[in-house]
Amino acid sequence: MIAAIAAAALASAVPTGTYTYEFRQGGSVLGTSIIGVVHDASVLKVHEVVALAGRSFTLDQTLDPSTFVPSVIDAQYPGSPPAAIHIIVTSTGATETVAPATSRTIAAPKGAQGFVALDGPIMSGFFLGPAQAQALGAATLEGVSAGAAQALPMTVTSIDKTRRPSTAPASDLGVEMGGLPSGDVDIWYDPTTLVPDEIDVTSQGIAIVLASRTAMPNMAATPAPEPTAFPTPLPHFSSQDVTFRSVDGTTLAGTLTVPDGAWHELPEQGIGLTHKTPAVVLVVGSGPVDRDERVGPNPIFLELSNALSNHGYVVLRYDKRGVGKSGGIANAATRDDLLADARAAIAFVTAQPMVDGRRIFVVGHSEGGELAPSLAAGGAPLRGIALMAPPAIPLEQILLQQATLGLSGAAADAARSQEAAQIAAIKSGKDEGPGTIWLRTSFGIDPAVVIRDVPCPILVLQGGKDFQVLVKDLPRLVQAAQAAHRDITVHVFPDDDHLFITVPGDTQATIAEYMVPHHVDPAMIAALLAWLDQQSK
Repeated sequence: MIAAIAAAALASAVPTGTYTYEFRQGGSVLGTSIIGVVHDASVLKVHEVVALAGRSFTLDQTLDPSTFVPSVIDAQYPGSPPAAIHIIVTSTGATETVAPATSRTIAAPKGAQGFVALDGPIMSGFFLGPAQAQALGAATLEGVSAGAAQALPMTVTSIDKTRRPSTAPASDLGVEMGGLPSGDVDIWYDPTTLVPDEIDVTSQGIAIVLASRTAMPNMAATPAPEPTAFPTPLPHFSSQDVTFRSVDGTTLAGTLTVPDGAWHELPEQGIGLTHKTPAVVLVVGSGPVDRDERVGPNPIFLELSNALSNHGYVVLRYDKRGVGKSGGIANAATRDDLLADARAAIAFVTAQPMVDGRRIFVVGHSEGGELAPSLAAGGAPLRGIALMAPPAIPLEQILLQQATLGLSGAAADAARSQEAAQIAAIKSGKDEGPGTIWLRTSFGIDPAVVIRDVPCPILVLQGGKDFQVLVKDLPRLVQAAQAAHRDITVHVFPDDDHLFITVPGDTQATIAEYMVPHHVDPAMIAALLAWLDQQSK
């Protein structure tokens, strides 16, 4: 086991700062992990954001600074909906709660000292492993596998320096965490700070290498910032909370924003007559998304709604069923349910006395961009549809793309095979996990087929650095619309990602951008407004 060190030296271990690691395999970078560390008088806080294979994982830990043993662990995993996992660690084990109310106990086996948060791509457990083993003088630690309700006992042994890879500094010491299902893990760390320079998952041929560090902690998403409206210059609209019912009786809650001029009187036409105003219904993306389409600290639809209403449009945005103040169960929603909810939103806004029912638009983002053509093709009375980052290929193909993003060779083949097996299990009904009913009812829908039947004008807005919906697939959608002689306009913003956050220069977009407050690209908003104005004439 690792030899114990002086308490004074341990007190300076794992300094406050931001540590950026790269997942490397065969010379390729598969993804990144950004770990922020903050020390204060009584606790140590560690925040991690992992971007890997097009998916985001986050982990927050509150730890005892003298032992590096966590007392609270919070994890967020992608999915439909994402999994929110909360773990309380005690001296005898841990209690795990998976949102909304599933609770399980994880018992520590005899002989284990301390818990390390350890699961899948989350690496901050390994990051803290040397410090925890040093503090405890432990030969056996315990990995808490979030979401699996199990403990993973690990043996901790020192590594002979002859095994040190050439990429690790010569002064580094090594420790092996053995006995894990994924194979042994070698950690090469700075003996003065106990910060790993390289973590090798030998059985998978993956090296997790420290790429940079700064003295400033990156803890922006711990806790997540409260959703706030981005400033709107000289606002000229009012907002009101509203509710409406879907076809199955589910009550949906939203916000209606009304431009000030929507109620002005026209005396020359008779007192009491009002100016009829065009309206926009916003349809959010996949997952348990609220009316603001808040991703991390970024309320995409709140900012967009402000801009639209300040420009003169009535706007309705609403919480998806089972989210926020809307009724229903999110995990039980089918694609048809979501279409019915959007139709109810269109009917509600059309019935407003200030709205011109002949000038109703739907703006859909991501999943909403997949649903909007079906709304129009299905007879919804729309003047036009605007699709933000819409899928151009069937959902099954998108999932395979996302699973293999950044991978090549055998690693890509393995990821593709695993994802294909999961898709098959969902289709057959063998997999009944959270959100699978939406997936199952969305499989087999080809956007390039649906768009051929859209009778109204179409606007497509796409980010060139979108890694969730790829710009290279967009021509397939556009060509299908053009072949059917549809009115389609396309704008590609080369440096924008899936949320229309601008990532300038040669920098590659990652999910890390989602965790930092940004404005929506004003060029995208300007293009949307210009198209709406043209279609509203």
